[in-house]
Amino acid sequence: MADEMVLETQQWLNNNYGNVPGFEKVKEDGKTGWPTMYALIRALQHELGITELSDNFGTETSNRFDSKIVPKLEIGYKSNVVRLIQYAFWCKGISPVESGGEFTEYTLKAIKELQSDAGFPNGDGKFTSKWAKALFDMSAFVLVSGGDKTVRTMQQWLNVNYNIYFGILPCDGIYQRATNTALIYALQSEEGLPPESEATEGQAFANGNYGNTTTQLTPTLQVGDSGGFVEILQYGLYVNGFYKKGPFNRNFTDKLATEISKFASFMEYDSRNALAGIADITTFKGLLISSGDTNRTAIGADTSTQLTPAQVKTLVDNGVKYVGRYLTGSVGSGLDERNKYLTSEEIDNILGSGLSIFPIYQDNYPEVKYFNKEQGISDAIAAAKAAIKLGVPYGTIIYFAVDVDVEDGDIAGTVIPYFEGVFGTLTGYGFRVGVYGTRNVCQRVIDQKTAV
Repeated sequence: MADEMVLETQQWLNNNYGNVPGFEKVKEDGKTGWPTMYALIRALQHELGITELSDNFGTETSNRFDSKIVPKLEIGYKSNVVRLIQYAFWCKGISPVESGGEFTEYTLKAIKELQSDAGFPNGDGKFTSKWAKALFDMSAFVLVSGGDKTVRTMQQWLNVNYNIYFGILPCDGIYQRATNTALIYALQSEEGLPPESEATEGQAFANGNYGNTTTQLTPTLQVGDSGGFVEILQYGLYVNGFYKKGPFNRNFTDKLATEISKFASFMEYDSRNALAGIADITTFKGLLISSGDTNRTAIGADTSTQLTPAQVKTLVDNGVKYVGRYLTGSVGSGLDERNKYLTSEEIDNILGSGLSIFPIYQDNYPEVKYFNKEQGISDAIAAAKAAIKLGVPYGTIIYFAVDVDVEDGDIAGTVIPYFEGVFGTLTGYGFRVGVYGTRNVCQRVIDQKTAV
């Protein structure tokens, strides 16, 4: 259904900026969305004197907004920039009451409402570029359908305590990539790493990546500890399905230790610390990055290499008991292309060495758009035929790979129907379905009962 204020926004944008070089006219349908937000950003850039317009609210836009606009934003100030701000609020679902381009008490009230939604209930109403960037964006700051109240509380907590590192985070209750990255920034902040903008030459700074410096500075925590590290740990457990009842109070209690032990058992860690309820690097990395602690010991491996007897022996000598191999396909391109599919000779070598095989199907270029129900049906047929040809026993679990970073909000429309297609087809051949991907993807698919 069309919104009259969004329609007014679109019409005003096209009428006032339609002939500006670099401005792209927006469809006048009264429906908010990215095209309208991008048009608002480009119009703002034009008002700021930027000639190379883009959809990105970047550094130059932020700097000019802070220097040219912020000092003027007070009751009574009139300009097209104020009008753009008001229209952005309408598109955001927050009413500024007016849209005439004059900064009024209603405009200030809308700003404070946004700040409150983002976790600042006593917001000062100062509308700097970090708030403008959050406004000129489709991110939500209220709990959305499918959102989690505790996740939203965490997002607000991150905003209040660590926004200098990443700006203003959406507060929609959806645990997504940006939320996960913000948790890593929070960890780096507690470790004493400054934002990049404040780092001196040669000084390590926070970057949202769990790299060597972050690893070296990660503490080991136990019962009795308290502070920001503990609260990060508590929220990290929550978003991974543990410590679901809290509390989130910065205190390391016996209850928290028990949840860490449960998480370690679930992940099949052999870390004595983690199993005893002590949070060490294995726990922190397991909670905050999908690869976990890559230095931990493991009894399983997967490879696209067609294994020789010598390579199989190397795996055995290193304690590997399970090896994942691909049923079909090749890797590389041109002169570097090589087959990755499992062979009968390999099977004999692997099983003869006492290892077990878990078959994997992935014969695609990993893109989110690849995953749909029809593709799932097609892939299941290909996997089943390859497995039968190799003599894979019926009842074996064939793992279908989702080797791409899928946003939580995109899983329902892509990965879920893909596995519906896989499950409905592969089970007809007598095989079981497994999912091979990130923990979130795996859990979402398993919850649909289309994989074991």
